[in-house]
Amino acid sequence: MQERFNLEYLNTFVTAAETGKLNITAEMVYRSPSSVSTQIKNLETQIGAPLFIRNKEALSLTKSGEILYQYAQKILEINDSAFNIINNSDWKGALTFGVPTDYAQLFLTSIYPRLTEIYPDFHFTTVCSRSREIRRQIEEGKIHIAIVAMEPQYTDDIFLWEEPLYWVGSKNFIHKPDSRLPVALFSDNCIVNNHSLYCLKKTNVDFQIVFTSTVLDNIADCVKSGVAVSLLPESLITDAFSTLSEDFITCPFTLKFGLTWGENADKAMLEEITEIVTLSLKKYPC
Repeated sequence: MQERFNLEYLNTFVTAAETGKLNITAEMVYRSPSSVSTQIKNLETQIGAPLFIRNKEALSLTKSGEILYQYAQKILEINDSAFNIINNSDWKGALTFGVPTDYAQLFLTSIYPRLTEIYPDFHFTTVCSRSREIRRQIEEGKIHIAIVAMEPQYTDDIFLWEEPLYWVGSKNFIHKPDSRLPVALFSDNCIVNNHSLYCLKKTNVDFQIVFTSTVLDNIADCVKSGVAVSLLPESLITDAFSTLSEDFITCPFTLKFGLTWGENADKAMLEEITEIVTLSLKKYPC
């Protein structure tokens, strides 16, 4: 019988390849470092080749690791797609709107009132979650239309707004060169999380995750208190923060948000909702 990969092991492997650190991978997949190491060793035994070159706590992919990484991403994506549910209903009478967790106030104060005014006979349900989770629920037919963080692989999104990302600390934060940089990080699958880890790896900063949360406001409060630094969108940065020097660490990415929808969208209503959201955002300082 043809031998097959364990999906959990592949997910751990992909996470390790992207973070470059076993301890961070362990936090992100909710396993102990020893369990993560065992899963990777099991994959290496299965394919008969090492996947990583280990240098202290740093991980870098071998040639075999790079090949498996490309396939593992596709395998996991196909696995997720296999759970898609075909939604045969249209948007008549009910609509579920997805909104990124940290932008719920924007939606509730600016967009939602206008939607209920234009569609008084509709029943609206709002789902707040991470953008990637929202996209998954759209594929499953659970969410009809949503505001999400844009990513290059999703080419059909309608652009709404963009804001830069900055590494920030508290006003009194001072990093000692001989100490590890304390970092506050999102604890779930989030594009800002990916950007944060990329920046930290790119600058070779010796860091330690000291605080995690799924809520952006919690991350911001942690930074304000001086416990850690973090990567935050410009709209959340106030006078309580101090931007870290770009000579020390910088972020080349911006955070773009767009509108996305399910396959069975009512085209006329989609166009109208797009216009409502766009006009509402012009009156709201993102």
